[in-house]
Amino acid sequence: MSTFTKVLLATDLSPQADKLTECLFCLCPDTETEVVLAHVFDDDDDADPDGSSFKKARSRLDGYKNDIEQAGYEEISIVTPAGEPCETLSRLAEENDADLMLVASHRKGFLKRALMGSTTYELARATMIPLLINKDEEDEVTENLLDTVLIPTDFSRKSLEALNVIRSLREYVGKVLFVHVVEHSRNKHDYKEKYGSAKMFLQELVDEMKIFGIEADYRIAHGVASKKIAAICERDNVSLIMMTKTGADMTNGDDLGSTSENVVLNSDCAVMLLPAEDSDEEDTFS
Repeated sequence: MSTFTKVLLATDLSPQADKLTECLFCLCPDTETEVVLAHVFDDDDDADPDGSSFKKARSRLDGYKNDIEQAGYEEISIVTPAGEPCETLSRLAEENDADLMLVASHRKGFLKRALMGSTTYELARATMIPLLINKDEEDEVTENLLDTVLIPTDFSRKSLEALNVIRSLREYVGKVLFVHVVEHSRNKHDYKEKYGSAKMFLQELVDEMKIFGIEADYRIAHGVASKKIAAICERDNVSLIMMTKTGADMTNGDDLGSTSENVVLNSDCAVMLLPAEDSDEEDTFS
């Protein structure tokens, strides 16, 4: 059974957002999953049921609903409030007891510093539930999100929250790739010790996955964590990064230096951010 039982699929009705239904099917294969389709209008006039903007949006949302029903899902609702998108979607997630939110990133603009106030980025900072950010462009072929899942870890409990999701979806996961980045070492001897310890822990994680029948491997890198993760994603054709949202930076917006934020901003593949159970624990990647 999937970890997620009620999903908020937030769409701006763009071609990129059209691919979120495939993400839903991958992450929530249980057709008893409840789905809330949400489109937030900028103002009350657009949300007027008698207006042309509302009718066009509603027609598109009905199309989404039909596609999801055709896949076997039965509990599907549509909500179309007006307001500031990030605040409104966060409120909708809480009101509907959603345990997963799906959004699309317009990757070309999303990577520009000037657009860091975008809805997707604001949600990455603010939302308190798991958030899937899909980055497929309109002309890209959508791949199975679970083909190759990369899990960055510093071996803290919170950095391994993704294992709970992986275990629940073990029948659908192709491969798990654990990544540990040694960002700082005093000298070659210090790095060798850290490398040896990491290798031991990573092998334990790989062996655990194999117990669940999941193919797994690991990578160890030395340098800036977010850059090394991005390079490994490209080299190993990673389909999804699944990582814990850690540190104060991600939730209060004071800084853009944490690994979680840089991975969200710079990765080309989809990213799932998971809330950390213990928000006071330090992120040793940062």
